[in-house]
Amino acid sequence: MTTSDDAFTRATHLVADLDSPFYDEERQRDVWNEASAIGFQTMLWGVLGLACAMAWIGGGPQVGWAFGLLMVSGVAGHLALRHANRLGVTGWENARLNRPRTYLVIGLYFGTLAGIMVNLEDALPSSVASASFVGGVKMGVPIGLIVFALALVVNAVRRRGQTPE
Repeated sequence: MTTSDDAFTRATHLVADLDSPFYDEERQRDVWNEASAIGFQTMLWGVLGLACAMAWIGGGPQVGWAFGLLMVSGVAGHLALRHANRLGVTGWENARLNRPRTYLVIGLYFGTLAGIMVNLEDALPSSVASASFVGGVKMGVPIGLIVFALALVVNAVRRRGQTPE
């Protein structure tokens, strides 16, 4: 596998220690990749579940932390996909999206966002929590998320037909 020598690739090799001799042996590499996938998925599900619980059960004081957890999971997922994409793997190969786990992830994610929106006013200092600001956020964020989700779907459909070079 050839890799470019740009800053992103150097950073991923440094963070994940991909140049370690450990990865030279194929079975070790395969087992470690499976174990890493299990750990990554467990972390993502745990973060989504915890963020949703924090937004709804913790209320206003936990809204910022719940949002932070969503950002952590989003960045981790983005970096994993970006690294795979740069090596010619899209993530759509043989993908089956019509599965219960897909709907559960979507439900947890949007459930967390709904909890954040419901408790947003309690999370903000009174000097910031004016009706117009909170109303604007409560209207703007869902609209922005819908547009963002549509853009992701259009991009995924467009890329699905392409083959890596």
